[in-house]
Amino acid sequence: MRFFAQTRYSHLLHEMLEFMPAFKSLLFFTAIISFLTLVPTFFMLQVFERVMTSRNVYTLIGLCLIVFFLTLIWVVLEDTRLNILRRVAFGLDDKISRRALETLIRYPNIIPPQQSALVMQDLGNIREFLGGNLMIQLLDAAFVPLVVIVAFLMHPLLGATVLVLTGISVALSLFSQRAAQEDTVRFLQASNRASEFSRTLNGNGNGEAIRVMGMLPRMVDRWRRLQVDALGWNQSAVTKTALFTRPLNLLRHLYMPLVLAIATGLYLAELITGGMIFAASLLVMRVIAPVDAIANSWRSLWNVKLSADRIDALLGKDSSAIAKVSLPRPDGPLVVSRIAVAAQNQEAPIIQDVSFAAAPGSVVGVVGASGAGKSTLARALIGAWPLLRGSIQIDHHEISHWNQDELGRFVGYVPQDIELLTGTLAENIARFEVITSENSGRLVQAVKDAGILDIIAKLPDGLNTRVGPEGRTLSGGQRQRIALARALYGDPRLVVLDEPNSNIDAGGEQHLVSAIARLKAVGAIVILITHRMNMLSYCDQVLVLNAGTVHAFGERDQILDRITAYKPQQITDGRAQASAKDTP
Repeated sequence: MRFFAQTRYSHLLHEMLEFMPAFKSLLFFTAIISFLTLVPTFFMLQVFERVMTSRNVYTLIGLCLIVFFLTLIWVVLEDTRLNILRRVAFGLDDKISRRALETLIRYPNIIPPQQSALVMQDLGNIREFLGGNLMIQLLDAAFVPLVVIVAFLMHPLLGATVLVLTGISVALSLFSQRAAQEDTVRFLQASNRASEFSRTLNGNGNGEAIRVMGMLPRMVDRWRRLQVDALGWNQSAVTKTALFTRPLNLLRHLYMPLVLAIATGLYLAELITGGMIFAASLLVMRVIAPVDAIANSWRSLWNVKLSADRIDALLGKDSSAIAKVSLPRPDGPLVVSRIAVAAQNQEAPIIQDVSFAAAPGSVVGVVGASGAGKSTLARALIGAWPLLRGSIQIDHHEISHWNQDELGRFVGYVPQDIELLTGTLAENIARFEVITSENSGRLVQAVKDAGILDIIAKLPDGLNTRVGPEGRTLSGGQRQRIALARALYGDPRLVVLDEPNSNIDAGGEQHLVSAIARLKAVGAIVILITHRMNMLSYCDQVLVLNAGTVHAFGERDQILDRITAYKPQQITDGRAQASAKDTP
């Protein structure tokens, strides 16, 4: 079909090469099944030609036994073919699903953000397509010419009739597919947008805010507009295909009467036997079934095509990724040189020409007004967002030269928005390493360093308490302190803290200060982003961002003298006094 001729999924097809022997077996079994599907036709023919004329019961019994035996083989082969398809589907899924998800998270800008949530659904679509009925119909359709040949063997005119009617059906199906292509793709995209919007309405606590602030009717109206948009594209696709589907439906209903009429005319002309009339009717059913199934599956085909597009893009990025040499534990300085960073899928930089350096065992405080680019800088430093230009070096190695998974063992990060993953508290803190006797000590040490023993003591199962979306609900302050423990787990050499005390009380802040002091003592580099000026008294250097550029950078006392009239010792008196001066 032209649908498949237009697809060029080099990476996805490359992964399927491993299953080529299975596909060859499928074609072989389908060929045999195609011959076996002619058994009812020849049985009907033999009954009329032999049994009805000879009236021999033993001939009928013999024919029945042969048909039973061949039908049993037919059923076994169909079941075998279905099992092979399912094994191929699950085998391919096992081969690519892990890579697809890892690539999506590692390179989130490969596909549009609104489509990234569909990747798991895409994998399911491909799996169901390969192991489903539509794939079987496509295999059967490949052997429809065999049925046409049998019709020609009965009589050339009968074969020509079946060939012409089948050709017209296939042509109308292809024209219908092509007419619906653009609108079907838009329908599927609009439907996905509506589904994603409905999920966000009740995700991350949004449902509660929507209800209590009277936003629910307006949000439902907006969702409904998205739904109407999707349904509109669907109706447009149906309207455009009607030009082809209506004559196709007419032909579908006339197919058998036309063939029977031709066969009857040939019988009256004494060119074929009476049994061939009934045999021809069975042949028609064998031709109609796969063509009809494919013609009615245009939406499923285009949905699979969109899924294959996204999965192929992910596999392409994964296959083009260069294996990186393992680098040793970073003990050298952090050097940031004239970097420019933009948000994902955006071209305009949020920060540009930012440069600074931090020695091991030092704490750099980063301050600036909201929107100055502090969180963007944090994401760039840990390698989460790529650089437009400039460089970031850790221990004299470009951050992009590191294997991200290996570098991650030496990086600690506390983001502003913290969502714990589904699992136990211990798994979240230990970064989902399997807890063994070897790393349990690191887990306990991280808990102590972050000072979260009080949180653990209040949980029903302690470190074994399940948290995350499917577990126990924790406050923002508790999640922030647990994220600090996760950042401290292992042997972090670079720790980036983005507003780590925004939701914690004075006691939690004191634990934070103690954790920073311990990181300094072991030679780690700490980047502390904060709006609270009192935290700067624990920093060695201060970086001031303003509108995405460096406003000032240097030793703490020098910078504080420039940006505030307060002395450092006055700043530490209380955050209420300092909050009025927390921006340059």
